[in-house]
Amino acid sequence: MPRHRAPSLAAFACLLSFTAAAHAAEPASVKVSLWDKDGASGITLSTQTVKAGAVEFEIKNTSQGTMHEFLMTPWTRPITALPYDEKKMQVQEDKLKQLAGVEDMKPGAEATLRLPMRPGHYVVFCNQPGHYKMGMVAAFTVTR
Repeated sequence: MPRHRAPSLAAFACLLSFTAAAHAAEPASVKVSLWDKDGASGITLSTQTVKAGAVEFEIKNTSQGTMHEFLMTPWTRPITALPYDEKKMQVQEDKLKQLAGVEDMKPGAEATLRLPMRPGHYVVFCNQPGHYKMGMVAAFTVTR
């Protein structure tokens, strides 16, 4: 008659370390809301700080009638100091390094963006005409 033995402590420890490693590989998650209400616009992040590694941005344009964007770039200066073209009423994207994001999100649209993030300071913003200057900008930090 076969006997069943309880797993050894070593096997249990191995299982725990495998489970911890699997969770460590999960990307950090940031929920992003692009919104406008009563003449104001903004970007709300569920967190403004994450650890370096893969980060998954779950983006939703909660506006009822306005297209928005979610753009991100490394930035160490004040978030209101992005290069700006007053005539076009937009940030000059060609003057930014490593720009990433999702453009032209229709009202109610959702998108997921997964990026490998290095430690540093970043700025996230909407670059639809006038939106950056209306306050659709936020700081984001990635730590070690």
